[in-house]
Amino acid sequence: MTDHSTEISVAACHAALPELLAGLAVACTQLAVAADDALRLQLFAEELFINTVDHGFSGKTGAPVRLSLSRAADGLRLHYSDAAPPFDPLAAPLPEAPGDNVGGLGLSLLRGMSRELHYRREAGRNLVELLL
Repeated sequence: MTDHSTEISVAACHAALPELLAGLAVACTQLAVAADDALRLQLFAEELFINTVDHGFSGKTGAPVRLSLSRAADGLRLHYSDAAPPFDPLAAPLPEAPGDNVGGLGLSLLRGMSRELHYRREAGRNLVELLL
């Protein structure tokens, strides 16, 4: 059962990142999220968002990105969705060693710092769910 959920929607452009993170900070405060978890959630959201803008939309403004945060019996759930081309962060290869590539480190963060990570494509949107 969800105690509280907040949805945030911003345009997929670099200028909207502060608005997205500010909305997430408010949601964390409303849900009484511990400071270290709030910072981790902001890191996850920033990584997903920047990848959407830079890779999904090649730096051009894209359709809205939606993010919601909820507290449930099993922990905090961050839901992230975008309308960029399909991209499954679970299927993407990770760099073999630090320094091999400029990219891929965010994927390691997402996979390593969350208890669960799920992806699906639905109604033309990438849907990523993280559990802390």
